[in-house]
Amino acid sequence: MDANTVCLPVRFVHEIAATRSATEIPQVVARWIRTIFQADRASITLADGTTHLKLIALEGNEALPIDMRVPIEGTMVGRVFVSRQAEFCNDLAHAQDFDCRILAEHGILSCLDAPLAIGEHCLGTLNVGRSRLEAFCWRETEELEAMARLIATLMHVHRQADQLREAADRDPLTGALNRRAFSKFLDVREGSVETKGLGVALIDLDHFKSINDNFGHEVGDRVLVHVSELLHMTCREQDLVARFGGEEFFIAANEIDAASFRALLNRLLRTLRSTPVLTAQGPVSVTASVGAICVVGCSRTFDDLYARVDKALYEAKKLGRDRVVFADSAA
Repeated sequence: MDANTVCLPVRFVHEIAATRSATEIPQVVARWIRTIFQADRASITLADGTTHLKLIALEGNEALPIDMRVPIEGTMVGRVFVSRQAEFCNDLAHAQDFDCRILAEHGILSCLDAPLAIGEHCLGTLNVGRSRLEAFCWRETEELEAMARLIATLMHVHRQADQLREAADRDPLTGALNRRAFSKFLDVREGSVETKGLGVALIDLDHFKSINDNFGHEVGDRVLVHVSELLHMTCREQDLVARFGGEEFFIAANEIDAASFRALLNRLLRTLRSTPVLTAQGPVSVTASVGAICVVGCSRTFDDLYARVDKALYEAKKLGRDRVVFADSAA
């Protein structure tokens, strides 16, 4: 067999091919790289800001634990990341690098690091360690470096696909979920059971057409972005916010009771009233009408829920706008 050939187990190839996102790849790789290189430790770091790498996958010796942030300055792994050149050390106990000293203190005496490089960009590093001295050679360095480039390419492709999926789920103006992604979420939940409830609300900005007519569509767009930001600020981290096109927004709040959901929506309306959009033509006041419902043990589809909150929204407008009307959850 050619000395430059890297042999990969068939199961490894199948598992890598079956990954669905960039976040799934590191654990698969760390597990198999440890086996392929007969190492006592295998890990992956990814860039975490401009000064650190973060250890995001680990198999074996836990000298440097999972989720640890490793400084780029003063570490072997950081040097490999910056230079995009693989490197090995066969006597970590006498190395000066911070990460090498910690590994040696915990029984890893030799290590080999390779950059997850793609073109001129480096995502992080792929690392293996052994508990004996003089454990690595240049042949293994070339092998790990080749594998690291392959893994970096796969992660890059998956990241691009993840970004495309994310973009397809988002409203391009406000960054909120779009109607397709939001309805998919509610339909996936069909038949699920909550200990409290699921609150959903349809929010329609009052007299939005007049804002566009009086101030122009650029100001109208600023209003929509402003409202989206307030919705995200008012809602809890686990809640979902979507824009349905035009001036309609939708909220889904998990694990919430009717009283708490009503309080959240009323707080939102107060925030809208008290936070006008500042423009060159003066402040633009914004209010909204809301149709809402809170259901427990929901087995309804998105279309069912939408029809009911849409009817409640119509009632809110009939009653004078700038208010919340709840649909009967038992209907």
